[in-house]
Amino acid sequence: MGTVTNLDEVDWQILSILQAEARISFKELGQRIGLTGTAIAERVRKLEDENIIEGYTINVNRGKIGLPITAFFKLRVQIEHCQRLRELAIDLPEVIEAHRVVGNEYYILKAVLPSMQHLEAMMERFLQLGAVEVSIVLSTVVADKAIQDQS
Repeated sequence: MGTVTNLDEVDWQILSILQAEARISFKELGQRIGLTGTAIAERVRKLEDENIIEGYTINVNRGKIGLPITAFFKLRVQIEHCQRLRELAIDLPEVIEAHRVVGNEYYILKAVLPSMQHLEAMMERFLQLGAVEVSIVLSTVVADKAIQDQS
């Protein structure tokens, strides 16, 4: 675990706005917070240098690009298959998240898929490594929620 960085109110305002609008200009960001664009740019660069801001992303409408199915694969694999599972998770483009967890499962993978047939084929690949349980997402209540000051 890394060193905890104490963030002030302005840092949290910057993070809040950037999480909602990553493409906002430093000038506009500064106007909203009450600082100059230069001052904001320095603060953002500091947050980047400290790896608090790790990158900027876009959200893609998966249904519109032919990936309407989101599923979670919960896997229990023997220790000798863990490395193969990690390699598969990295190599398969359908897998967009992979987590090693504590509990009834050892790994939880999030995948986006074009069809139920594709989901079934993927499930069969994982069954070669161990027990698999699949949950298909019907709707998403919360996704990529912005991180806020917890103090």
